[in-house]
Amino acid sequence: MYWGPEYWFLRDPSRAPYIDSEFLKCVFPVHVVLYVGWILILILALWGPKRIREGQILAYAVGQWFAIGFALMSYWLGHHTTAYLGAVIVGGAAFGFLLLDRTPMIAAVVMALSIILVTTLAEQGGLLPYAPLLKAAPFSERRLETSWLVTYGGSSLAVLIVVVGILYRVCYGLRRSEDELAHTSAQLARANDIISRYVASQLAHQILTGRYEDVAKHERRKLTLFFSDIKDFSEMAERLEPEDLSTILNEYLSEMALIAERYEGTIDKFVGDAVMIFFGAPVSTNDRDHALRAVTMAIEMQQRMVDLRRKWVREGIEQPFEIRIGINTGQATIGPFGSDRRVDYTAIGRQVNLAARLQAICEPGKILLSRSTMVLVQEQVASVSKGDVTVKGLHDPVQIYEVIGLKEHDH
Repeated sequence: MYWGPEYWFLRDPSRAPYIDSEFLKCVFPVHVVLYVGWILILILALWGPKRIREGQILAYAVGQWFAIGFALMSYWLGHHTTAYLGAVIVGGAAFGFLLLDRTPMIAAVVMALSIILVTTLAEQGGLLPYAPLLKAAPFSERRLETSWLVTYGGSSLAVLIVVVGILYRVCYGLRRSEDELAHTSAQLARANDIISRYVASQLAHQILTGRYEDVAKHERRKLTLFFSDIKDFSEMAERLEPEDLSTILNEYLSEMALIAERYEGTIDKFVGDAVMIFFGAPVSTNDRDHALRAVTMAIEMQQRMVDLRRKWVREGIEQPFEIRIGINTGQATIGPFGSDRRVDYTAIGRQVNLAARLQAICEPGKILLSRSTMVLVQEQVASVSKGDVTVKGLHDPVQIYEVIGLKEHDH
C-alpha cells in the first residue's frame, strides 16, 4: 500500500517536505519486501502444496507479516501520535481472530506488542528517534499537506475504515450468532421434548450430547428388568367406551412414565397396557442401586394405582384396574435392534424373558422378584418367599419372592 507513494516521494522529495528522504530510502525497500511477501503468501494460499494450504504455516506467515509490517509503520510515523497503534492491535487482532486460528494470532499479537514496546522504550531512552520517517509536521500555514492527505493520511484513514468495518462485522456477527443460537436452542429444546416422548429420556440425552457410541453398539450388561401390565385389560377394553379407554390408558401410562423418570429408569416400550423398563443402560451405576431403584419404583407404581382407581371410580368407571409387576436382574444383550432404517434400543435374552414371565404369573396388585434381584435389595426391602416355580422357556425352577414393602429403617 505504501511503496507506490514512497517511490513518488523519493523521485521528488519536494512533494513531501515533511518526510525524511534519507530515512525513506531505508523504509522503501522494506515495504517492497513486505509487498513481495504478501504476493508470495497469496500464491501459496491459492496454488501452493496441500500441506501448506491446509496447515498452520500460512496462518503464522499472515499473522507475523501483518504484525511486523504495521508495527514498524506505526513506529516510523510515531506510535503515540497516529492511529496506527490502535489499528495494529485492534484491527489486526480482530481481523486475525475472525479468519485464523487462535495460536498463530496470539503469536502475531505478541510480535506486534513486542515491536511497539521495544521501540517505545528505545525512544524514551534516547536510543532511537521518535517518528523517524517525519522530519516535520505534515502541515504548513495552518493547512494539511495535500500529499500527506492522499498518501500516508489516506492510508491511515483506510486502515481505520477497515478496523471499523471489522468491528462492525464482529459485533453484529456476534449478535446474529446469539440470535441464531437462541433460535437453535429453542428448536433443540423442542426437538428434545419430542424425541423424549418417542424414546427413553436417557437415550435421547446420550444422542443429543453426542455420545452416539454408547447407544450404537451391542453389549452384554447386567440389567435389572421390569415388566408390568394391567390384569384382564383386553376384557375390560371390550366393556369400556373407546373414549374412556383411551383416557384411562393415557393417564395410566403417563403416571407410570413420570414415576419411571423420577427413578431414572430407561423406558423401553409401551405395548398396549404393558410397560417394559430397565436399569443399567445406557447409563449405569451399580447392580445394587439398579435393583433398589427398580423395586422402589414398582412399590410407588402400585401405590399410585390405588389413587388412580379411586379417581376413576369418582368419574364413573368402576372397572377393577390392577397391575402385575415382575422384576429380574441378570445379564442381557443391550443395544439397537431392527432394520437399517428403523431400530429400537432394547434388551434381549433369557433374563429379559424371565422378568416377563414373572409379571405374567404375578397376582394383581403384587410385585414378584427373582432371587437375583431379592439378594441385591434384601437389606432395604421386605419380601416373602413364594417358593420355586417353573416358567415357560426355562428348564430349571426359579425361586421367586413377593414384595411386602420397604423396611422401616429406610423410611
